[in-house]
Amino acid sequence: MTPRRRDLLRAMGAAGAVGVAGVLGGQFVGDAASQAEQSGGQYPAGQPPRGEPRAYEDYTVHEVPSQYDTVQAAVEAAAPEDLVLVEPGVYREAVEVTDTPRLTIRGTDRNDVVLDGEFKREDGVLVTVDDVVVENLTARHYVRNGFFWSSVSGWRGSYLTAYNNQVYGIYNIASQHGRYDNCYASGHTDSGFYIGQCKPCHAVIEHVRSEHNAIGYSGTNAGGYLTVRDSVWRNNMGGIVPNSLDSEADPPQDSARIENNLVESNNNADAPDESFGYAAFGTGINVAGGINNEVVGNTVRDHANFGIVAVPMIDENLYPPRGNRFVDNDVSGSGRADLAIGAPEDGGNVFEDNVAGSSRPGGLDGGTRLVGGDPWVTMVLFEQFTQLDRGEAPRGDWRNAPEPPFAELESMPNARDAPPREAVRRGES
Repeated sequence: MTPRRRDLLRAMGAAGAVGVAGVLGGQFVGDAASQAEQSGGQYPAGQPPRGEPRAYEDYTVHEVPSQYDTVQAAVEAAAPEDLVLVEPGVYREAVEVTDTPRLTIRGTDRNDVVLDGEFKREDGVLVTVDDVVVENLTARHYVRNGFFWSSVSGWRGSYLTAYNNQVYGIYNIASQHGRYDNCYASGHTDSGFYIGQCKPCHAVIEHVRSEHNAIGYSGTNAGGYLTVRDSVWRNNMGGIVPNSLDSEADPPQDSARIENNLVESNNNADAPDESFGYAAFGTGINVAGGINNEVVGNTVRDHANFGIVAVPMIDENLYPPRGNRFVDNDVSGSGRADLAIGAPEDGGNVFEDNVAGSSRPGGLDGGTRLVGGDPWVTMVLFEQFTQLDRGEAPRGDWRNAPEPPFAELESMPNARDAPPREAVRRGES
């Protein structure tokens, strides 16, 4: 056992004891105190509407492989606002965009333009400059991530497929002003989709599908104008997991909106996992130490443990959930409880107008603000963490996870002829 994990286990055990004391001394709070007063929220939880990104007018098309043998060669020849257009083929390379902002890399066919890491290259596409768009292609078999934006302002991934990469599928960190849309991710040991370490994020994930990963969506310390909506999260170990950790900057996780998603059957013991995915096994939407989140209008069904749950997160510090709202969700088929909150929690967590058959503690829904939480809920997931730490948790191999359902994954319309566009509409929040 590593010292890091030993410390986590010790802290989680202490949290369980704190939770017991908290629930014994806790109470239901039903007064008219405002949520803002309870939570002290800093950021809005949802991304406001934006206009369509502006099309570039003066650009050059760099064609692969007719003009350039590799995608990387075309990237290096391009200027800002240019389009790198990639024809069908398997490209055994790792692409880095480090010098040219406002670039677009686009495949002409999502399923037939394939970046292949051959189980030895790090990232399919790594972007470290602003306003770069990657769209309509596939990345597989990389030993880190399929698509990766790091420390940028302006980013977009559209009509992307990432599968059987070792860590993340479609990933960004310390970045703002962007979106993922019409993407698919499967077969990753961490999460299919990830947005981390941004406050405020100014980001949207919509119309994506994530399955056969350790976690469908993970959002460590990510929030503020952040929305995860209109997407499908199924057959992962755990579904949607916004979370707080000291290993990334500016904890706790604060203010995301999770809206109108289908979250089902995230009990996949055969999914790959080399991190902490099994700790979230059997949960649909799991707010792990987050605050001021809005979980609204989701359909969550068929989970072995909890459909929607808020629990404390333990790292170097303890992060109890606080000020979260769970409203108008339809939750069913959960093995332990459809709605749950673990101890310790820090108040202001509201469950209201949900359709659900069971809860822990009982009577959770109805606008009641709980102080204390249920220590049993925390200990259920803590036990899964200890199994993971002892090497007793099930896990699959990312190298041979199921391939995507390619016939169901649509390509970008008019991919050959559409002009490149900016990553997001500028001049708006």
